[in-house]
Amino acid sequence: MQLPIRNSHRNIPWCSVCEWAVLILLVVSVLWRGGKSLDMTWILTGVAAAVTIVSHTFNRRIGKREAPILLWSAVMGFTVLTFISYLTSTTSNYGLDEVLRTAALGLMLLWMIRQAGDPDNGDQYVTRLIQLLSITVIAACGIGILVYIFQPVNRFVGTFFDYRFHTDYWPNAWAQFLLLTWPLVLYWVLRDYRFDTTQVRSRAEFLLRAAVVGLVFACLLLSYSRGGFLVFLSQLALWGLIVYKKTRPQFPVRNIIPVSVVIVVVALCSFLLMNGVRSNLHDVQEVGEKVTLSAAEGSSSVSERFGFWGQALNLATQKPLLGWGPYSFRFVQPQLQREVLATSDHPHNVVLKLLVERGILATIVFAIVVGMVMYRATVQLLSDRIEVGSLKFSLRTLIFLGLTGVILHNMIDFNLQFVAIGLPFWLLLGILMTYLDIGSLRNISASIARWTEITIAVLLLAVAFYEGAYLAITSVGRSAEIAGDPFTAIEWYDKAQGEYFTRDLHLSRAKIYQQESKFTKAQEALDRYFAVNDQDFRAWKRQGDLALLAGEKQRALESFQHAFERGRYNNLSVTHGLIEAYLALDMKEEIEKKRPMIDGLLTMFADAIERNSHYIALSPNIEEFIAISNMLARLYPEDAPRYQVMAAKADHHAQFERGRILSRPPGFLW
Repeated sequence: MQLPIRNSHRNIPWCSVCEWAVLILLVVSVLWRGGKSLDMTWILTGVAAAVTIVSHTFNRRIGKREAPILLWSAVMGFTVLTFISYLTSTTSNYGLDEVLRTAALGLMLLWMIRQAGDPDNGDQYVTRLIQLLSITVIAACGIGILVYIFQPVNRFVGTFFDYRFHTDYWPNAWAQFLLLTWPLVLYWVLRDYRFDTTQVRSRAEFLLRAAVVGLVFACLLLSYSRGGFLVFLSQLALWGLIVYKKTRPQFPVRNIIPVSVVIVVVALCSFLLMNGVRSNLHDVQEVGEKVTLSAAEGSSSVSERFGFWGQALNLATQKPLLGWGPYSFRFVQPQLQREVLATSDHPHNVVLKLLVERGILATIVFAIVVGMVMYRATVQLLSDRIEVGSLKFSLRTLIFLGLTGVILHNMIDFNLQFVAIGLPFWLLLGILMTYLDIGSLRNISASIARWTEITIAVLLLAVAFYEGAYLAITSVGRSAEIAGDPFTAIEWYDKAQGEYFTRDLHLSRAKIYQQESKFTKAQEALDRYFAVNDQDFRAWKRQGDLALLAGEKQRALESFQHAFERGRYNNLSVTHGLIEAYLALDMKEEIEKKRPMIDGLLTMFADAIERNSHYIALSPNIEEFIAISNMLARLYPEDAPRYQVMAAKADHHAQFERGRILSRPPGFLW
């Protein structure tokens, strides 16, 4: 007799389980912080690995479908090169999440190509995905409206925010998300509608459907993303160009104008209405300020991008083959920085990010993956063989527009690290691939694809489970540290000694041990940090402080010099520490030699404080600025009035900005 449990797995609808797992992941990633947090990357990894294993074992009807060998090889190559880059990274305490995300999204792309190409269920699943994603976009807009009206943040962010931190709002990422999804919302809202001018109900339904799209456009406008708006106009122009090239004299102006007018009117009315309601509770961003670059960030957001691009190219030439490692730009860029707080986690360009962090080989295979699909789509959309009727309002055209929008926007602002953007981007790329003529392409052997993908999926699960346990442990420690309980925090931190994805773990341990005057243990923690990342100025600053307390003056000087080279434009405490080290060694002549540089640095910070660039007035840099100015006033009495005036002005501007922030109405949601 055969036990029922042996065949229990056969009764499970594995195909439906995989399909719904991906759909639920898609919805949750959008609604939960835009998928920015680490927990979403870990969930993505688990789902991608699971659907890959299931499709190649229990559900081989999907897994046995073939994939183009060039695309498959490029996806695998991108994954492997990313992993190798991480192994050779100069900042390996960070970047593991990017490795997992890259591999998981690659598996998702291949799964979607097979799933969407399924002759029995593919079209139905694509329709369900588009419908669910469109509804999620509208729901995210609704949540975003509440946040925009009732919270102090003056740009629309949708669900792309973390309510725990007042700085974690991502309007540009929200704009990029809408650039990807507005064509899908438009398709879902209007695809099955037939307008009848003779019926009142039909006209009312037309207005309602167009109003939904107009509301989405208003939510894009309220993000105040200049780059997003320019890309949006480019999408419209590209769509019009594609249709016009095929239709010429028969360009459907009469069909386009009524819908466009309603959508534009609703978008503008919604824009003005939401700003009007918000103005009763909070300040409203002036459109003119954004256009003329006179808003809070001024022209710095534009000029800094050019700086990031040049610095990225400079760094890429130093390590061209495999790059500095995933997520390394944040740590290696400050050594080339020449403006106050002009730093970033990435160079605001997807190609340059890959080039500087993963090397030229990974960049090339990434371009092959995306370029192969987009190039073939472009050729097909402009081909004489495609029917004009299906071209005007077809899903393939609108997916192409959405993907183009994300690619263009990532050339000026990288946001693919958000799972809510990266996941639908790669899924839609897979769907678009199935609409192309790929019958002539050579396919990868099913057995090679199966065992390679299963191996990667199993490795992903192993790493995710291993590191996930440590993530939970360290999160408890960080919560205790934030709550002001260093003793509990260090207990939990010490339990995470086997963690590879350590991030700032050892810096936190060093800080706590230093506070407890356990200098030896603090140095051991710093040594472990330097073993995986010697580019972070914060670690050098911590070592300098520790050495001064321990009486190791020369070691303190060397540490502060390293910190000064890497972080002087971001944190004035390293300059303060360097001066203290010189004074401890009675090397006033060295201070005199560096005085022009220090004076120039103070002048730059004074200007940044006056403009409140990057909200510097809210940072500890103000207190450090005043301390350094007072220190120099004592060292150089003849220039004391100048330093005292600089300190007074900085204090005045900081107090004004801080008072303005404190006096503004609090958030009404949290």
